Amino acid sequence: MIGPQLSSCDNGDFVIKLIEKMKIKGKIMTLLMVLLMIPVLISGQSGINVQDIKKIRLPMIQAAGLEWKGVSTQNTNWNKITETPDGKIWYCGGDHWGTDAITGPFEKAEKYERPWGFGNTAVSYYDPKTDKSKVVLELNRASALYSNAETPGHGKIHSNIVCDSKGLLYFAGYMGLSYGHEYTRAYYPKSYAGGALLRYHPATDDIDYLGIPFPSGAIVALSYDEQRNILNGITVDRAKFFRVNLTTMELNRYESVARMSRVEDRVREMIMDRNGFCYFANDVGGLTKFDPDTEVFVDLDLQLPGALKDFRASVVSSENIIYAITTDGFVWSLDLKTNRLQDLGHILGMPEQGHYTPNIALDEEWGRLYFMAGNHGGKVLEDALEIVTVLDLNTKKYHWLGQAEGVEGCFGSLVGKDHTVYFSCYGNLFENNKLVTDEKGVAVTRPYLVKFEPPRNLE
Repeated sequence: MIGPQLSSCDNGDFVIKLIEKMKIKGKIMTLLMVLLMIPVLISGQSGINVQDIKKIRLPMIQAAGLEWKGVSTQNTNWNKITETPDGKIWYCGGDHWGTDAITGPFEKAEKYERPWGFGNTAVSYYDPKTDKSKVVLELNRASALYSNAETPGHGKIHSNIVCDSKGLLYFAGYMGLSYGHEYTRAYYPKSYAGGALLRYHPATDDIDYLGIPFPSGAIVALSYDEQRNILNGITVDRAKFFRVNLTTMELNRYESVARMSRVEDRVREMIMDRNGFCYFANDVGGLTKFDPDTEVFVDLDLQLPGALKDFRASVVSSENIIYAITTDGFVWSLDLKTNRLQDLGHILGMPEQGHYTPNIALDEEWGRLYFMAGNHGGKVLEDALEIVTVLDLNTKKYHWLGQAEGVEGCFGSLVGKDHTVYFSCYGNLFENNKLVTDEKGVAVTRPYLVKFEPPRNLE
């Protein structure tokens, strides 16, 4: 259980009071001994015992589509997922093809043969009522991106799949393995054309192509402000923030924001609250807030927890409370009504151990946060990868429910209306509870949706 969080001022008072109470036969214990005891007394959080974690096999719904020569090219999944008002869960999978590499049993020369296919993504939905999934569109075809020559296509979605109250969906493109082009400002058509924005109408199967807000820039975060009918997004290269007014189709571009110099990674996240205000992790360890009406950026007077002081995944409650996890595994919340920041501890109870976890889901009714703790892509504890983790927000206690077999990475999650938890994952493919291998005996990897039925009682 996480103990009380103390500010720097609290720490000083705490030391003095502790010294006064620890007089032994008229002698005061040395300050050094007291200081050595403080981290244990302050943290109050018990850590994970990896040896006690059981392995669990969860139901997986494979991302379909994108077949070439009778073989699925699906090989990546880095996006967040969403639930539409009809209860369907929307997810996707991409092939990750790009100028740097081709994934799977294919040759680079095939990029000239495969229509729409030099980097492509298929968007699907899963219907819990029928326990079936369906592919609805391919991102390259929908955005008319000619990607079978020298120009890489949308090899994945790296941002949010978002929907509005009517069930309309919004997607944004991201290149596959073309990282040599990220910071070159390369010209089209010899490089990535840029992340396209699309709107999809499930009821009519209509697609609206909304253009490329930043040429050559892959989109890494996307949020929809329904009150103002504005799409907010940010690019991975140079962290370019943009807004598209869908009523007037005006595009506003802003200078680079979000963490760029302090963290050894590309930009990965932005947050939009319930009122349309946007937040970015800045280079001084806090948050920068954007006012959508005045278009003014303000640095908030706070410091995020952990060594990296950032956020890698986030969710906003109906009460406009932000819950987030840092790149190194520290969970925090921010009540936007009071500007009160709360450090909710480390996801493994190991503050010195980085544990990259780019997913978070909130169940407000049950008062819980869910994670698939630990993924490839950052510092992790190798023995504690893909741990299904629950943070009870009422007791502030972490519960580690099991290690998901076959999962290599999880990059999005949500809680459905019936409390079922869904994770957007990548990893080994199982069919009929058996690991699938290729003709050489190598395990087949695929993107998929993982379904988890959480227990009501965590103890």
